Amino acid sequence: MSEQMNSMSEQMNSMSEQMNSMSEQMNSERPDNNSDVDVSNFSRHLNGHNAPIWWGIIGLILIELSVVSAFTVTYLYLYMQHPQWPPNDIPAPPLLIPTWSMILMLLSCVTMYLAGKAVEKNQAKHFVVYTFASVVMACSVLWIRWLQFGNFEMRWDQHVYGSLLWTISGFHFIHIVSAAIGLFGMAGFYTRQRQIGVVVDTMYWNFVAFAWLPFYLVLYFFPRL
Repeated sequence: MSEQMNSMSEQMNSMSEQMNSMSEQMNSERPDNNSDVDVSNFSRHLNGHNAPIWWGIIGLILIELSVVSAFTVTYLYLYMQHPQWPPNDIPAPPLLIPTWSMILMLLSCVTMYLAGKAVEKNQAKHFVVYTFASVVMACSVLWIRWLQFGNFEMRWDQHVYGSLLWTISGFHFIHIVSAAIGLFGMAGFYTRQRQIGVVVDTMYWNFVAFAWLPFYLVLYFFPRL
C-alpha cells in the first residue's frame, strides 16, 4: 500500500513539473506587455473601401433599393389588375413638374461628383461652389415636389392609386434632404483627409436621384399608355 502511494506521489510530482515547464514556456513566448506598439502608420481618416461607413452606405442603399423595387412591383401589379388606370376617370398627373424635378436631380448628380473631385484635390473653393449648387438644386426639387403635392387631384386615402401616388412621392421627397451635406462643406469641415463623408453622401444622393427614374416612369408614363 505504501509503495502504491509513493508511486502516485511521484506521478503527481512529475505532472506538476510538466505543468510548470509548460507555463514557463508559454510565459517566455508571450510578448512583453510593456512593449511599445508602433502606430505611426495608423490613420484616423479612412477613405474608400477601407472605411466602415463606406460599407454601411452600401448596405443602406441595398435596403432602400429593396423598398424602391417593392413600390415599383406593387404599382405594376395593380396597374395590370385594373383595366382602367387611373381609376374613376382620374386624369393622369401632369408631366411638366416631375420632368423638371428629374432634370434638376440628374444635374445635381454632376455637381456632387465634381464636389467630390474638388475635395480630393483639396480645392476648397471649388468644393464649396459645387456643394452649394447641389444644395440649391436639391432645395429646388423639394419646392417643386411640394407644389406637385398640391396638384394631385385625389386624396391619399381615396383609392389604391391615390395611396400609391402619395406614398411613392412622399417617400422620395423625404430622401432628397440628404443633400444637406453642403452645409458642412461650406463650413470647411471636409478636407482631402476627411473626404469619406462627401464620398458616401454622393453615393447615396446618386441613388436617390436615379431611384426617381422608375418612379417617374410608373407614376407619369404608365397612366398614359
